[in-house]
Amino acid sequence: MLLVERGDLAAATSSASSKLIHGGLRYLEQFEFRLVAEALAEREILLRIAGHLPGRRASSCRICRGCGRAGRIRLGLFLYDHLARRSLLPGSHAVRLDAPPYSSGLKSQLRHGFVYSDCRVDDARLVIANAMDAAERAARILVGTECLMARREGALWHASALRRSPKCGRARSSTRPAHG
Repeated sequence: MLLVERGDLAAATSSASSKLIHGGLRYLEQFEFRLVAEALAEREILLRIAGHLPGRRASSCRICRGCGRAGRIRLGLFLYDHLARRSLLPGSHAVRLDAPPYSSGLKSQLRHGFVYSDCRVDDARLVIANAMDAAERAARILVGTECLMARREGALWHASALRRSPKCGRARSSTRPAHG
């Protein structure tokens, strides 16, 4: 296995990202059920094998009176819960927003909402943890190296990379593809 990174590991992770490890609740509106199920399955795997990385988080969704979205959101959260086949996070449930602990700071007309589960992760830590795991499984990790080309030939991948250090020129590496 070979892992190349043009800069440093996790150097280009976005400070603007939400850092959420979620199942893509918003994609249910576009009927992307398979995508949501796959994302939720990956979240469950991450919780099982690296439970120290993601922080569990309850997210809330507010419903304004008379907007007609409550039924759609309830159905979406039902699908979200059941596509997850979750065992580590609690399912969604309805809440009253005009009573503690949800009432502080909300507009008085917001009375109903839902709470659902998500996870938040420091994406730089996740990148480093993945790289460390790959190294423990005999992956060669080259930081400061740009991948110029990668192509598959049968059971092997052939890659050309350029190391940015003046000591190193072009390096060619062949690795077997990861299973999956």
